[in-house]
Amino acid sequence: MVYSTYNSSNEIEGGVLLGRTSTPPRIPVYVKQTDFLRHCLIVGTTGSGKTSLAMRLANELKRYGASVVLDWYGEYSHVGDYIVDVGLGEPVAIPIEDPLDAVFLLEEVLDLSSPQAYLLAKLLKKPKDLERVIDLIETYEPEARWEVETKASLMRKVSLLLKYGKVFKVVQPSEVDRLVEFSKGRLTVFNLSNLKTLELRRLVALGVLNAVKYLKERGVFKDSVFVVVEEAHNVMAKSKFLQKYLAEVRKLGIGLIVVTQSPAGLDYEVMNNTNIKVVKALKSADDISAISKSMNLDAKVASLINRLGYNEAVVEAPSLIEPILIELT
Repeated sequence: MVYSTYNSSNEIEGGVLLGRTSTPPRIPVYVKQTDFLRHCLIVGTTGSGKTSLAMRLANELKRYGASVVLDWYGEYSHVGDYIVDVGLGEPVAIPIEDPLDAVFLLEEVLDLSSPQAYLLAKLLKKPKDLERVIDLIETYEPEARWEVETKASLMRKVSLLLKYGKVFKVVQPSEVDRLVEFSKGRLTVFNLSNLKTLELRRLVALGVLNAVKYLKERGVFKDSVFVVVEEAHNVMAKSKFLQKYLAEVRKLGIGLIVVTQSPAGLDYEVMNNTNIKVVKALKSADDISAISKSMNLDAKVASLINRLGYNEAVVEAPSLIEPILIELT
């Protein structure tokens, strides 16, 4: 097996212990908490332990700021300090400043065509219109032949968001600080498992990410925020929004921990914008190829990925000389 040279200077104040090198002398492998503000990617097949690792990181990183989890399957409720059961209580606040931001958000969530996005932009005159978008579409009288079919197809897609009741509300960014509260030392879990459709989960996930960004931009929350995005291939697949988000929020003190079983389902730029990569066992040749390309792994190291044990991972981080095989703690 191939191991990298370990840089012992990583055992420092403010470091997060990932594990130890797999062979003697079994040196502890630390990653600086500030490196997590440049984003982290955890990949692994179902049952490989990637969610357990993300839970541990979220708990450890809350020492340095607030931890937030977008929990796709309701797996984090037992570790959260504050749980938001989305869909069962109050609607989640989604900050939108401009109607075009609402159009862009739905374009991402629903994979709208250009004609559908154009028609939606005609209908949404103010951000709050998003809450009654079905009524606006239903009452719209098409002005051209192409708008007839576009109206029908847009209605089918938008109905996926609102057919199960009101789970979100549109607010101005200035209102976010009294509706969404984070605090240093607290792990806040947004449980999305009660939402019936993939599109609703994506909408709420992107809405929470926007809320975190607005709070940091306006200086409402001073400390770092670490956000775990579970099932990221469902949230970020080929997403222009997330590419831009990952690039912009570094300077704000927001670090994403992107968790996925399918790195091949992520945009290549999303993977490249994560400076820490933790690779657990993968079986799909496409997934192994995608992560190997992103990390520039040689063939010998890449060949280990489908044979990694439950507690093993290949790790890349700015404070490591090169990717290293470790046993996780």
